[in-house]
Amino acid sequence: MTTILFERKTDDDQLINEAKSVFNAGGIAVIPSDTIPGIGCRVDKHDALLKLFQLKDRPESLPIPVIVAEPEDVERYAKNIPPVFYKLTATFWPGALTLILKSNGKIDKLVGGGLDTIGFRVPAYSLLRGIVKAIKCPLALTSANPHGLSPSGDHPDLLKWWNHKVELIILGRYTIPRAPSAVIDLTREPSTILREGPIDMGLLKDLLNGS
Repeated sequence: MTTILFERKTDDDQLINEAKSVFNAGGIAVIPSDTIPGIGCRVDKHDALLKLFQLKDRPESLPIPVIVAEPEDVERYAKNIPPVFYKLTATFWPGALTLILKSNGKIDKLVGGGLDTIGFRVPAYSLLRGIVKAIKCPLALTSANPHGLSPSGDHPDLLKWWNHKVELIILGRYTIPRAPSAVIDLTREPSTILREGPIDMGLLKDLLNGS
C-alpha cells in the first residue's frame, strides 16, 4: 500500500517523519527536490537498491546520485578529494550541482553502477535535506520516472508510475518542469563537465580553470 501526501497540505515535520519511517524500514519513496522529483532509498539498504533499479527498469550499470545533508558529509564516503571540490561546494552547495568523486567503499557499489565513483549533491530544498538529516544516512535518489521516459513533476504522472509500487509518494508543490543538476567529474584530470545545469556555468568554469 502506498501512502500519498501532499506537500502543500502537510507540514514538513510530518513529511519528514513519514519519509524517515519508510526509508529506515528499507522502503522506497518518491519525494520532491529542488530540481526534478526523485525516487530513492537509503544507500545502505541493498535490497531496496535492487528494487529501485527493478522498479525503474534501470540498468544496474547506470549510477544513482547520492544526496547528503552537508558538504562535510562527503568526506565520510569519498577519498582523494581534490581542492577544487571545496571551492565548488562553497559556491554552489546547497544547489543543483552533482560532483563525482572516488568512493572509499562505504557506499554500496550498486549505487555507483558498479564503478568506484559516486556522484554527490547537497540540495537546496529544506524538506529533502531534513529527510536526510533525520535518517542519518545518505539517500540514493534518481529522477522519479521509469527509465526511458521523460521526468515529470505532474501529480498524475507520478501516481500513474508509482502508486501501489512504492511505500510513500510526496506530491510536491512545484509541478512545472525544472532542469536536472549540473554534473562535474572531479576524478578526471582536468575535471570534466558531464552535464550543464541551472547554475552559473560561467562561474563554474572559472573555478574549474583556477580563476
